[in-house]
Parts: sequence; C-alpha cells; structure tokens
Amino acid sequence: MRHKIFMGCMMATSLLAMSCDDFLTEDPKGLITPSNYMTNQEALDGSVTALYQKVNLTQSWTNMMYPQWQGDDITANPGSNKQACAELDAFRAANNNKGLTAAWDNHYAVIKAANLIIATAKTAPVSETEQNIALGQAYYWRAYAYFYLVRVFGPLPLVTSPDITAIDQAPESVEKVYELIVNDLTEAAGLLPTGYSTAPRAHDGINAYTTKQAVQATLAAVYMAMAGYPLNKGTEYYKMAAEQAKAVIDKEGEYGFYLEADWREVYSMGHNYNKASVVGIDYSPLNGCWSLDSQLTSCCRFEGLGDGGWGDAWGEIKFWKNYPEGPRKDAVYAPKITFEDANGNIYKTVDWWERDADGNPVVDAEHPMFAIFTVNADENGNELKQPYDYTKRNYRGMTNGHRHRVVRYSEVLLWYAESAARSGGDLTLAKQCLKRVHERACNDATSITIPGQGTFAIDALNADQLAEAAYWEHGWEVAGYWCSMVTRRSDEMRMNRLKENFEYRKANAPVEVAPGIFVKEKVSVTGEWKGDESIYLAYPNTEVEKNPNLKK
Repeated sequence: MRHKIFMGCMMATSLLAMSCDDFLTEDPKGLITPSNYMTNQEALDGSVTALYQKVNLTQSWTNMMYPQWQGDDITANPGSNKQACAELDAFRAANNNKGLTAAWDNHYAVIKAANLIIATAKTAPVSETEQNIALGQAYYWRAYAYFYLVRVFGPLPLVTSPDITAIDQAPESVEKVYELIVNDLTEAAGLLPTGYSTAPRAHDGINAYTTKQAVQATLAAVYMAMAGYPLNKGTEYYKMAAEQAKAVIDKEGEYGFYLEADWREVYSMGHNYNKASVVGIDYSPLNGCWSLDSQLTSCCRFEGLGDGGWGDAWGEIKFWKNYPEGPRKDAVYAPKITFEDANGNIYKTVDWWERDADGNPVVDAEHPMFAIFTVNADENGNELKQPYDYTKRNYRGMTNGHRHRVVRYSEVLLWYAESAARSGGDLTLAKQCLKRVHERACNDATSITIPGQGTFAIDALNADQLAEAAYWEHGWEVAGYWCSMVTRRSDEMRMNRLKENFEYRKANAPVEVAPGIFVKEKVSVTGEWKGDESIYLAYPNTEVEKNPNLKK
C-alpha cells in the first residue's frame, strides 16, 4: 500500500509540472488501439485464445450457473454456505447474490473479448480464411454470451464496441437482444468451416473451435427460445428451428455425430472428447490449475459423506420420482449413496431416503444426488478416466479436464422432433429422432411417458403429444447439467412454466419416494409469483452503481 501511495504522489507531482499543451498532447507509443492491435497471425491467434479463456470462465465453477437452479431439476442445501444457490432456487435472489453477479461479469467479459476481435480482425495481415475463422469464433461466442444473459436478466445493454468507457448504456429490449444474437450467429455461419485439422482448433478427434454445424445447432435453440416465452413468435420460429436442426441431422455422417450407445459414457472422463457433442468447452487436464480446469468434480457429492463433496446441487425430488427408469437415470443420479473413510474405503451404502432406527435420515441431505461430474479414483487416489461407478472409490480432487458438453447431438435430434411437431413438420422423421434418443436411455424403448398425460407408443403420438414428449425427453437428457446451453430452466422458461414450478415448490407437498416414506423439499419458496420480476434476476448492484440506466 505504501508503494502505491508513493507512486500516486509521484504521478501527481509530474502532472502538475506539465504545461497544458504537454498534458493535452497524446503520445500513442505503447497504446493498443484497433488500428495497431492485429499485427500478425500470432496476435490474431492470441486474441482467440484470450476469448476462449473468457469462455472457460463462464462455466469453470458453479457460481455463474446458479440461475439454472430455478429449474425443477435442481435444488440446493438451505444451510451450509449455499445461501446463494438457495436464493435462486427459491426465486428470491438479491441483487448482490454472487451467482447473478458472476453470471453477469463473466459473460460480459466474453462479449468484450469478442468485440475486440470483431473490431480488429480485418486489419490483421493474414489470409481472409484466417480472418474469417477468428471472426466466426467471436461472433459465435458473443451470441452465446448474450443468449445466456437475456434468458437470465431480460433487457440488456448491447455492448458491441471494444470501447471500455462505454459503461452507461441503457438496456435494450429482449427482442433487440435476440436480433443481435441471430445476426451474430448468421454472420458466424457464413464465415466458419465445417472442420479443422490442427491443434488447438482440432484435437483428439473433435473440433474444439466452433464450426458451421455448431452454429446451425445453436440457431435451432435460439429460434425455439424466440418461438416461446417471452417473445412468443410461435409456429414460424419453430419451423425455422426445425430447419436449422435438420441441416445438422442431414449431414450426420459427414460431420461424424452420433449418440453414445452406453449412457454411462455421455459425461464420462473415459470418453471425454467425442462427437456425441456438437458444441463443447475444453478445460485443461492439469489438475489444480484453477483458472483453466473444470472445478466441478466435487460439486454434486453431498457434504458429510467423507470425500470432500461440496453439495452445490441437489436433485429435486418430484423430478427424480418422475424420471424414466433405465441406464440414463442410473448415470445422471447416484443409484445409492456411499460413505467413505479417510482412506477412501466405502463403509456404508444406502438409499438416499433411508432412515435409521429412530426414524431420522441416514443421509443429511435426504435428496437424490447427481453423479454427472463425479469420477472414480484408483487405490492411490488418482483420477480414473472411465465411466463413473458409484460402488467404487470417489476421486477427491476438486478440478479436472472435463469437457463441458454445451450442446449434445441428442439435443439437436430432440429440438428437431419438438419443433417439427409444433410447426407442422415431418412427424415420421421427428418420431425417429425421438426414438433414437429414448431407446438407449430407458427400459421401455418403444413407449414414452408424458408426465400428467400417460404412457403412449411413440409411433402412435399425435403432433401435440410428440411435441410434449420431446420437451420432456430433453429435460431428462440435460437434467442437472447446468453446463448445457439449453438447461431444464431454459425449457421451462420457453414454455412459460416456471410459474408452475414456483407454485409447486411453494405448496411443497411431500412426495412418496419409497413405500411409506414421504420427503419434502428443504428450500422454502414463499411469496407471490410476479411474472417477469420472478423470472428475471435483478441487475447486479455493482453494475447499477456504475450505470444508473440499469433500472427495472
């Protein structure tokens, strides 16, 4: 601190010694401006690397994803240090909630990094192909960031310039934000190739950089969001979504996309790099490098089980109860809860709802436990790169190189199925897409249960039933995986069903989870539903202090 004060005094003295002319005359040496930033290929590549580092930080830990706890798949510990999660789960987050602040800060950091590339890439003395690749990454990830933010905060300041002094912009409407998102994705689709051949753009058999087909899949998700709440553009936009999804599906063989036959491999570190994913975010496998690694290995294990779990996300009870039985459910949720001693030995295995002789819960959380990010360890405690097995020792490291599956091919198939059904499209192909996803996930491969409606043969579904079945199937596919571009909360928002979740949680009726055993949610939901005020989060107080135009 003394050093900073001393330097401040020296600078003040120097300024006083200057004449007015000296003070007002700019000396640009060393100043990075749009006109001198991109001097070569290395500078262009470095700007893209910096962009991807910002992208990593939108998901590296759980804070930025806390808004997804509003969905009916995820809940939180009402105590411990999880109040930020619980506030969002209960639709009552204050404007200083660390989750909403992190979501805003980290996604706007992506936007600012993208803006620099968009403003300068064309000045780089490199080929047009190289310029386009860099620009395509920037347009895509700027759209991605705004797509996340607009579904969480609603109206937003549209920052499209690298001018760091532009901090007082008034929010634009949700429709204006979506216009920018669509324009950015359209630009990216026209700039990007369908594949890459060298690292870091491609590695381990996958495209790490964004491709044209990734943009098309994302446009399908965006058009679906625009078709539903709050813009309610309806049939026309569902048709556009189906067209974009089908453009990817029609070239499945060329692109190499597939579904994991064994659902345990979907999130497995044993098959971390795969073309079951259309869009992914790479994380460094360097254990312990917090700025680059995925910090999620311990986030779903409950606290108090002996292996250092954080317990950030719990499974909601009703959603788990309705979840179709089969390989997918056994991979998404831990079939049993295991306790470990200090040496990593499992000494107790129970059902999550089990009670002791006095009728008290054996597992303090008394909720379903997600197993999505959990990995096993060998006898020395080292991470095993294989499908997770709940009966084996758990890895206690907090970070690893899990590749976040932002958009999976199964989602593209389901987006087509739902959008085609809602827009009068090809139901035959739509049913085939739904079947492909469903049959490897559930014990009943030919029939599907729509909560609240009943069980139906997939081949016999009418358009309305098919749309609803695909909507639910997508919810099962992404349950608990807040890294998805379209989470369960996103789907519920599009269908304007977050209020239903709010009212259900407010009533908090006990659910029978085993014969004679009834369990309620732990986080209390109170108050009245206030429409958009309940859906959208407040702007962070730190931003409102800087920008008085940020008022709702």
